[in-house]
Amino acid sequence: GSVSPAPTPPPASIVFVDAAMKRAAAVLCALAAGATAAASPVERVVNLLQDLKNKLELDEKKEQRVYDKYACWCEKTTERKAGTITEAQEDLKAYGHTILSLKGKVATLESEIHQLDEGIKDNMAAQADATSLRQKENAAYMAETAEMKQALAALQQAIEVLVAGTIKAKEGGATLLQAKTEATFAVRHVIDSLPVSNGLKADQATADQAAVLNGFLQEGQGSKYMPQSFTVQGILKDMYDTFAADLETATLTEASANTKFEDFIAIKTVELKAMEADKAKKEGEKAEAEVQLADTQQIYDDTLAQKEADIAFFDETKAACQSKHEEWTTRSNMRDEELAGIKKALEILTSDDARELFASAIKVGKEVRADDKYDTGRDISLLQLSSGNSAAEAPEKAYAALSAQAKKAHSLRLAALAVQVRAAKVGHFDKVIVAIDDMIQTLKDEDAADIQKRDQCKDEYQKIESTSKDLEWKIKNNVAKINKLTELIELLTAKKEKTIEEIAEVDAHMKEITAVRKDENDAFLDAKKEDQDAIDLLMAARDALSEYYKKHGIEMGPVQGSVKGLAFTQDEPLEPEFDVSADQAPDAVFSHKGKRKNESKDVISILTMIIEDLDDEIKNGMKAEEAAQLEYEAQMKAAEKLRAELDAKRISLIDAISKREGERSDERELKTENEAELKDEQDYKASIKPDCDWIVGAFEKRAAARAAEMNGLVGAKEFLAGYQPPAEASFVEQPAKPQLAQVRFLAMRQ
Repeated sequence: GSVSPAPTPPPASIVFVDAAMKRAAAVLCALAAGATAAASPVERVVNLLQDLKNKLELDEKKEQRVYDKYACWCEKTTERKAGTITEAQEDLKAYGHTILSLKGKVATLESEIHQLDEGIKDNMAAQADATSLRQKENAAYMAETAEMKQALAALQQAIEVLVAGTIKAKEGGATLLQAKTEATFAVRHVIDSLPVSNGLKADQATADQAAVLNGFLQEGQGSKYMPQSFTVQGILKDMYDTFAADLETATLTEASANTKFEDFIAIKTVELKAMEADKAKKEGEKAEAEVQLADTQQIYDDTLAQKEADIAFFDETKAACQSKHEEWTTRSNMRDEELAGIKKALEILTSDDARELFASAIKVGKEVRADDKYDTGRDISLLQLSSGNSAAEAPEKAYAALSAQAKKAHSLRLAALAVQVRAAKVGHFDKVIVAIDDMIQTLKDEDAADIQKRDQCKDEYQKIESTSKDLEWKIKNNVAKINKLTELIELLTAKKEKTIEEIAEVDAHMKEITAVRKDENDAFLDAKKEDQDAIDLLMAARDALSEYYKKHGIEMGPVQGSVKGLAFTQDEPLEPEFDVSADQAPDAVFSHKGKRKNESKDVISILTMIIEDLDDEIKNGMKAEEAAQLEYEAQMKAAEKLRAELDAKRISLIDAISKREGERSDERELKTENEAELKDEQDYKASIKPDCDWIVGAFEKRAAARAAEMNGLVGAKEFLAGYQPPAEASFVEQPAKPQLAQVRFLAMRQ
């Protein structure tokens, strides 16, 4: 986003040269050059003015062309930059939407990846817990089964010893004693080998068995060996069966638990792989979205920088163009005034009466030795002279000052005071001076009141103006925003209508391709039915033709379905007939039953070829029908997807329109409130306008009148305060009061 350099304005950047001095010099030169000409001075002046007028008009045309060129450049440049700024605004809006979408996508993917991480951790923890539990269960099973197997081995050995001892007991003698010893040892080994959990005291039945076994061990040396041996053998066999059953049950339970564990681990492994694959996929999508977001953000920043540079250039160009326009307008108006003066001078100098008057009044040469003491009746110097006043007596001067200011200011108060001065006795002006002081204070108070009232009005006017401008600016913004929202609503409405039209077009397209597909399918079914009916007829004809040969067992050989190289068998030519004897019997040899099988075979081949061709036609038609159906389904799927997207877009546009209409309604209410406030300000201004306009308009006049009254009062007071009776005039010198002469009064408000 590089910032484009500011275009260079036209070379002639309008510099309006004030040529007054040049033209003045030209006039003087022309006068000097034409001093010896025959024409009169007035005629030469007329010619110079006409020449000056022509030059001014020429300057106007030249500078008008320069200004037009500059104005054209201003118009084109500002229009181009305005278009660039508008385009940048639209691009920034689109990029902003993309950035928000990508940020949302990245945030969503981050959340999903976090959830997958948690799921992976939970999965691995579940597998670890299940494995740990399975290992503990298996260890318990191994320990338990080892004890059971040891007990079973001891039981089996004891049973075998007891059975052998029983046999030996029948033999008697030393063999019986040995058998008793071995049996006692074997039973004791069984008792010691029994598992703790399945000991002999687990229940009452087992306790009874234990008592029998213990009794056997204690009485093994007695004469009751044989009966006790049989009893112990029964107990041991029962115990053996019980332990064997328990071992089988434990083995089955262990196998079932291990199967469930393996199934659980298999499921968790599949879930773990799926989550890891999904996580890797989402991490890739997140990385891609982040790259897109960074690129889009960079483009957005570059576009924004370019837009700001364009706006700055636009503002500078607009300001320069406005300044140049004002400069040109001022210069053109001044030139028009200059031309108007020249035209008026020419009109005066070139009239018939003027020519006649100049011809009579102006003489050749220049008048010399003129005496300024003579009054010609024409003030050609435009200088005003002032005159002084003669001194008068103090009371008379005071009266005159008051009377003059009373007439000037139309003040009854001064007139009454002047009468009071004249009526006062000579040398007794104290009361008059006090009255003058009171009146001076009254004037000061009135002045202060006027100033206060004027300032108050100005402040109120300023507040009203400021508030009104702020409200007008707000109303202008309200109107602009309402117009912008209206345009946006119209744009969104147009998009919605277009989307609805596109939905209708998609529906029509779906309906059309469905109708075309139905027509194609109907045509396919009709053609297939016709081909099948034709095949049925041809097969019936072929079967009828072949029936004779099949019935009589005539072999025709393989029948070909192709007609290439097919030729019909020709009939054998008839042999010529010769006359024979009438007594000789004619030949009566008949043809073989299969003599015409070749001709029939040819016909059957042709029928077979046609049947096969029709069958191939049906197959090709089915293939084409299948492809057409798949294509139709693909088109319908795409159309349905497009319609769903368009419908979602329509709903989104409806929602956006509703929101914008709500914003516009709110903005209209705000505009109404601002307009009401503006009207209140205007009504308040109208209520104070009569008084304020009067005080503002009459302030200067009232101040001037009071100043005149003040001057009269001050002058009269000075005259009266400095007055001395004639008898004392030569002895007492009254001090002057210069501070009274220096009093200045500001305008005052009420």
